[in-house]
Amino acid sequence: MLSGCTQNDGASVTATPATYGGYSLPLSERDFYLGVVPTPKNVPATTFEDMNDAYRETGELAEVSMVWVDPSGIGEYDRLKNNKVITAMRVYGLKPVVTLSFAAIEPMPGKGLQYVVDAPEGVKADLSDPVFRSMWVNEARNIARDFKPEYFSLGNEVNDYFYLHPEDLDSYLSLYDEAYSAIKEVSPNTKVFVVFSYNHMIDNDQYWMLTRFSDRSDIVGLTTYPWQHFDDPGNIPEDYYSRLIKYTDRPLAFTEIGWVSSQNKESSEEEQARFLIKFLELTKDNELEMVNWLFLHEMPAEGLAAIASQPETMTISLKNADGSKKKIYDVWAGLRSIKLVR
Repeated sequence: MLSGCTQNDGASVTATPATYGGYSLPLSERDFYLGVVPTPKNVPATTFEDMNDAYRETGELAEVSMVWVDPSGIGEYDRLKNNKVITAMRVYGLKPVVTLSFAAIEPMPGKGLQYVVDAPEGVKADLSDPVFRSMWVNEARNIARDFKPEYFSLGNEVNDYFYLHPEDLDSYLSLYDEAYSAIKEVSPNTKVFVVFSYNHMIDNDQYWMLTRFSDRSDIVGLTTYPWQHFDDPGNIPEDYYSRLIKYTDRPLAFTEIGWVSSQNKESSEEEQARFLIKFLELTKDNELEMVNWLFLHEMPAEGLAAIASQPETMTISLKNADGSKKKIYDVWAGLRSIKLVR
C-alpha cells in the first residue's frame, strides 16, 4: 500500500488516496464480506503444506469461502463429515458457503452432455418424485443440523437448468420451500438462497426468475463473468448491476466473480485488476452480502470442468499456479484491509 500527504501553502495537510497495486479503490469502507476459494498452488503436485497454506492465506484475504465437494447433491453430507473441509475453513476464521445441488451435467450415451436431476442409483431422477424429494430435503437438514453453515445455497446457477427444463420449475419451488423450512428448523441463523448465472440471465431474459425466488430467500446469489460479453471492463454498461434493483430487494451474494488474465482471450493481469475496480464502481448502489473471487491459485481444468467450461476460466485467480502474485492480488488485499461495517 502506498499513501502520503500533500501540503498546501504550508498551512494544511491533505491525505492522498491510498493505492493498492497501483489502483485506487472507489470505496473507503465496505459492508459486504469477501470470499475466495482456497485452491492450492502446484496442482496436481500439491502437498499437504500447500493445501494448509492456501486455507491460511484465504483466511487473510477473505471472510467467507465457497464449499465445493463431490458429490454436491445427495451424498454431500457424508463427504463433508469425512473431509473436514468446513472445520478447516473455520480454523482460519472463514464462514462456509455450502451448496446442495439438485442437478448435474452428465455425459449421456449418444446424447453428449446433458443437464439432469442428480439422483442416486435406484431413485427416479425427477424433482416431483417423493423418494428423491425426501432424500434431498433430509440431506439439507442433516448438513444444516451438523455444520450450521452461515450460508446455504440450494442450487448453483439454477436458471441454466430451468432454461432447459421449464416444466420442472414448480416442482423445484415447492422442494426448495420444504428444504428451506427444514434448514431453518435446525439452524435458524443460516441464510438460505439459490444462485443464478447472471450472464445467462441476461442472455435468456430471465430476470423474472428473481421475482419467483426473492420472497422465499434470505439473499439472492449470482455468478458474474462479464469477460464473456465484453472485450474490456470499461465497456460494461453503467446499469449492468444496478438494474437488478428493479427485480429484487434482497441483498446480493456474488458467489463467483472474475475476469480472465489469459492472453488466449487477449486479456492480461492489468485488465483483470481493472475489472475488480469497475465491479466495485458499478455495484455501489446495490446492497451486497458478499463478493467472491473465483480462485486463489490458478490450476488446470480437470474432468468435467475441462469439457464444460472454457480453459481460460482457470486463470480467474489472485495468484499463479506457482504461488506468485498477479497484479490483482494487492488490489484484493487492499479491499480486504479497509474497514468492514456490518
